[in-house]
Amino acid sequence: MKRLYIIIMVLAMITTNSYAQSLSVSNIEAQTGEETELVVSLTEGTSMTAMQFNLALPEGMTMLESDVTLGAATNGHTLNVETLDNGYHLFVLYSMDLNPFKDGELLRIPVKVNSIASSANGKLYTIRTATADAVSHTCNDVSWEITTGINHVSSPKTIKSTYNLAGQKTDDMLKGINIVDGKKVMVK
Repeated sequence: MKRLYIIIMVLAMITTNSYAQSLSVSNIEAQTGEETELVVSLTEGTSMTAMQFNLALPEGMTMLESDVTLGAATNGHTLNVETLDNGYHLFVLYSMDLNPFKDGELLRIPVKVNSIASSANGKLYTIRTATADAVSHTCNDVSWEITTGINHVSSPKTIKSTYNLAGQKTDDMLKGINIVDGKKVMVK
């Protein structure tokens, strides 16, 4: 009898942890100073009714907390976001009616790239989900990458138009006062 009880417990543990839900965050490209969005999606998670995770942004990137939006997969869930002492963010999604998530886009998280060299990684971690019957699951951490390009390329300014004081267009700047791109320029 004891052996049967142990086998039933092991089967229950396997069944409890057999959910294959998966969160993903799409990699993004952005320029320094630009705003973009992290898109968090869910697959194989349609038995889940609640979820929480922490978001770690790379250094030089900030989240625009007030503009986070729910995706179609949330199915009427409520979202709470809190900034933690370490600068990371805690996300909690839940349904008071115990509505399950749908597969697809859960959240769109707007971020601003303040100063990142060329690429950096962020992650979702301590991901926990729960079913309607209060069975809790832990998911694997999710990493994502942001790559940046050169924000501004400075090149020598080209002169669009040069005029003399009589209003005649000239190819070169002459001694005296010239009108260059609508501004007076003195050449000695």
